[in-house]
Amino acid sequence: MNSLTNSYISMFTERSVYIKNAVNRCLDYWAPEQAPLILLFSVIGKSLANQFNIFNDADKAMLFQHIEDGMLSNDDDLATAVATGLVESLVNASDGNDELWGKIVQNLGIESQKHAIAWRNFGQ
Repeated sequence: MNSLTNSYISMFTERSVYIKNAVNRCLDYWAPEQAPLILLFSVIGKSLANQFNIFNDADKAMLFQHIEDGMLSNDDDLATAVATGLVESLVNASDGNDELWGKIVQNLGIESQKHAIAWRNFGQ
């Protein structure tokens, strides 16, 4: 993992012990190898969805802006991991829970929202 990716992940792990613990479990499971980046970001997305109601509005705004920034990153590996790992896991975690989906999609930025909606509608 490069320093940009580490820094990106730390935004989530510094704001939630729950997310931090989930990330650490994933890293420990794959050690001594590196965890697959998309899988690691999937863990972050699922954990964020599971803890969505714990965050206050300011933290949600900051975290979801961070997701949008990752989607728009010039680092292709980071942008791909955010889209196919984090955003898609947010969608999957809200499957069958329209209330959670509505809250998630409302907080997503333009690009992350477009990707989430496309993923949710894939195959329909």
